[in-house]
Amino acid sequence: MSSGSGARWRGIVLMAGIMAGAAACAEPAASGSPPDDPAPHPLSVWVDAALARDPAQDLLPALSRESQALAQRSRSWFAGPPALALHWQDDTAWTDAGLREAEAGVEWPLWWPSVREATRSLARASAAQAALRSRYNRWQAAGVIRERLWSLALADADLAQARAAERSATQLHEQVLARVRAGDLAQTDQLMSEQERLAREAERAALARESDAQRAGFRFLVGLEPDVRGLTAEAPAQTAVDAHPGLAVWAQEASRAEAEWQQRLAEGAGAPVVQVGTRRERGSRDEDDVNSLGVGVSIPFAAATRADERAAAERASAEARLRWRQGIRDQAVARQEAEAALQSAEEAWPLIQRRGALAQRQQDLAQAAFAAGELDLMDLLRIREQTRLAVQEVERQRIRIGWQRARLNQIMGDVP
Repeated sequence: MSSGSGARWRGIVLMAGIMAGAAACAEPAASGSPPDDPAPHPLSVWVDAALARDPAQDLLPALSRESQALAQRSRSWFAGPPALALHWQDDTAWTDAGLREAEAGVEWPLWWPSVREATRSLARASAAQAALRSRYNRWQAAGVIRERLWSLALADADLAQARAAERSATQLHEQVLARVRAGDLAQTDQLMSEQERLAREAERAALARESDAQRAGFRFLVGLEPDVRGLTAEAPAQTAVDAHPGLAVWAQEASRAEAEWQQRLAEGAGAPVVQVGTRRERGSRDEDDVNSLGVGVSIPFAAATRADERAAAERASAEARLRWRQGIRDQAVARQEAEAALQSAEEAWPLIQRRGALAQRQQDLAQAAFAAGELDLMDLLRIREQTRLAVQEVERQRIRIGWQRARLNQIMGDVP
């Protein structure tokens, strides 16, 4: 048997090992988990954990206490707190005839009927706002969790592909070394395979650092170790516009601002005040003290003096309505964009899968040709890189579809 024929047979024998390494490079990251591993958390569990560490939750008790205080005030008999009125008068500093006068009484602000009803409306709007805020916070937390989980899933998939590619490059380098020692390949081929192995090792190290950074951020926000093994695409959600947590909160903020403005308009110049008190007076030293009971009413007027307060309340109401309208418009635009992105990703999915399968087939043929001495190592490395990118794109596209569905559900107002 000639030396060239022996080299060819040795190359064929080594082909199986090289193709095994190529299959490892092209194999997508496994999504399943060993039977002994604990089941991954559902989305609602992640959201619960994130809410427990969310500073926005600290606002809920304050909103609840405010609504309760407004409701209690609207049920009160008086429009404001009573006041103690005291008055003393004498003529010692002037005529010194012995005049003495002392008054003590209580002042109670009364309700205008329109003001009391406006205050009740404000209390109801505040209570509704406090009730909606909890669901709004949960929806916001769900958006953060969705983005971070799918971003981490993409990073883990890239890392798994990089590790497989590193193993495959190492196996190829070992095969090339064996053939160089046997005299089948030149030293330049050994250098090329070594460069390929180092490139794959550097890529794996960079992706590992990125994955670790994302995991650290997730642990800080949620307080749990992230686990994307059971992460799957969400089912489509349908949420009415008036049930959307974000739009509902903005609409309620507009209602509350409108109620505050109506309250300012109803108050006018202020509340009337009833005064009830006693008086002890003496005209001179020769007279006896006289005790009396008095009742008075103070009615404010000149409402123009509080026009600035009403104007400020009107501006706040207009701004709240503007935020609500802008929220409706932005939600509609975001929904259209998310639906278009999801449709585009789903339509591209069969083509990307087909390209991945063809690339894998091309690599298998190239591996056989290289083992038979019919293909240069440089051409093999080029084909292997094309296959690696094509197979990686298949896994990335699968994750993109799930990510886009999660984004669409978030935009639709779905709360897990």
